[in-house]
Amino acid sequence: MTGAKMIGCINHPGMEAVGRCLQCSKPVCKQCGIVSVTGLYCSEVCREKYEQYMHRAQALESEKGYKRGFFFGLKRAVGVVITLAVILFVLGCVASLTYIPLLTDVTTRIRSLLGI
Repeated sequence: MTGAKMIGCINHPGMEAVGRCLQCSKPVCKQCGIVSVTGLYCSEVCREKYEQYMHRAQALESEKGYKRGFFFGLKRAVGVVITLAVILFVLGCVASLTYIPLLTDVTTRIRSLLGI
């Protein structure tokens, strides 16, 4: 790519940066970049801050997942019930307008039980 601008390292302005710190996004070169299992960092402080952040985020996510489980299940169950009610309503309307052997008989029985 012609005309591309080289990004310099935060600690060594004449050196080309190989990446950015995962925590603070500062550009770092091969010499001063600290490579970890989780990514590239400009210092040990940033690496520790990022690992602490990820640890807290995972702890919160596990708590949230437990609390969210009941309401998520309830929301899903209500959604299924509403969907089934709409489908039954549409089938009832169709059965009232046209003759479909099994559907019309079932609809007639249900309507007689409900007194409609």
